[in-house]
Amino acid sequence: MNGLTLRTRADKIGSVCLPFGFGPTLNVQPDPECREGTAIVCRVLSERSVYGDLELVSGRTARLIPGNIIVGVLGNRAALRGFSGRVPEAIQHGDTLHLLNMGGVVGQSEGLMVGLGEPIRLEVLGTPLLKGVPARLSDWALPEPYPCSSQPAVIAVAGTCMNSGKSTAAAAMIRHFRAKGLLVHAGKATGVGAIKDPLSFSDHGASLSLSFLDCGVPSTAYYPKAAELAGRLLDHLASEEPDVIVLELGDGLLGAYGVDEILEDLGFQARTTSVILAANDVVGAWAGTLRLREMGYQVSVVTGPATDNPSGVAKLESMGIPAANILREPSKLTRLVEEGVGL
Repeated sequence: MNGLTLRTRADKIGSVCLPFGFGPTLNVQPDPECREGTAIVCRVLSERSVYGDLELVSGRTARLIPGNIIVGVLGNRAALRGFSGRVPEAIQHGDTLHLLNMGGVVGQSEGLMVGLGEPIRLEVLGTPLLKGVPARLSDWALPEPYPCSSQPAVIAVAGTCMNSGKSTAAAAMIRHFRAKGLLVHAGKATGVGAIKDPLSFSDHGASLSLSFLDCGVPSTAYYPKAAELAGRLLDHLASEEPDVIVLELGDGLLGAYGVDEILEDLGFQARTTSVILAANDVVGAWAGTLRLREMGYQVSVVTGPATDNPSGVAKLESMGIPAANILREPSKLTRLVEEGVGL
């Protein structure tokens, strides 16, 4: 099928394809390009009640049903509480791949997830073309940023695991500083491609909201240059001289998404004013705080499920770890962060 191009109308386009600006009708090369970050057109073969939706480029989620023609991007995922998979070594028209996340990252599943089973199966139809060449995220990445003379306060939001409350904490701090009249920019440096969190950051008052997806990367799982990517993202966020940058590090401190590499980077350490740690339990909060302090970071506050009950907060504070729950004591949390940042 070399050289053959088909016209295909997509039913749904995943949000990970946002940089491409695809219309509903695509030129598709049936011989797919097997490369991380390259878009891919697939037919949905199965459905699920959980993890059965696709986040569209509008930010809306839509149910997937067998027969839908969708567009996603080849990428990796290494979720502790979700599906995991990788870009295969080779793919052909008609092969079966899997939908690894809600945003439209597609790869070969690495096995069943306990309690979730198998991700949605997809039949490979081909690679969509833009101006006659395969659509690749790397070709649509933001240009290299101009050097910035000012250094805004940078609040990194890290977590012990996925679903520990990082995005909620980031959004709360964006809203707080914006309400004080400060110019706030926000970003997400690690994770797997989707636009839910950047949209939330904008909704809560961030004047500029970016993620690794804007840097041409569909996922930072197994990504070899995570620290370099985080630095480039910070450069872009700092370019318009905001008062504060809130930067979420998706996944956990010891996951496969490059968070540990970023935090160990001396350049990132020098630019980071303070860290908010979201934790699922007290032991994780204690261990995570020790780890961050060993690297020289100031942990302004621990939040997340570990602080849902006053007993968790009390235990952490008895060990010299500042803690506050976003929902129960938001004013305490914002005060601790302000003191850590000096704003």
